[in-house]
Amino acid sequence: MREVNKKVEKHQFNLSGYLWGLNRSHRVYLEHYAKNLGITLGQYPYLVCLSYDDNITQDDLAELFQIDKCGVSRSLKKIEEKGLITRGIDPENRRKYILKLTEKGKKLTKYLKTKDDEWENLIYDNISISKNEFQKEFKTIFYKSMELNKELTKNNLKTCQESKK
Repeated sequence: MREVNKKVEKHQFNLSGYLWGLNRSHRVYLEHYAKNLGITLGQYPYLVCLSYDDNITQDDLAELFQIDKCGVSRSLKKIEEKGLITRGIDPENRRKYILKLTEKGKKLTKYLKTKDDEWENLIYDNISISKNEFQKEFKTIFYKSMELNKELTKNNLKTCQESKK
């Protein structure tokens, strides 16, 4: 492990490098458990969101994860085929689907969430600030990043409209 640490220090990663490495390390850990359940880690965030909100739509997920609606729809179709979710038409807007976890989906998500929490607790055991403090600071970074992306999208749209004139 010390050898890996030396290599990381040598490259002097910026924030995105550390985030990438952390994300990759997390994925390796969770994939160990997810592969035996027949789901991908690309599907896992959808299941987690559905476990917290049983009245969420595909459009909500697309906005939350900043993914196009077609990509979300493809992923959800695969999850539905595995019997983990159901999609029902929103009575208030027939063009939208409300998503719900099935019992099988709830059990699978609960198991993986337990493993996810296990990983997180192991990580927090090795840092000098509290979990709450770390999460507060990290949320600030996350929200700022989301704001930057929204501004970029707005400006890009404005630029595209101006270039068509």
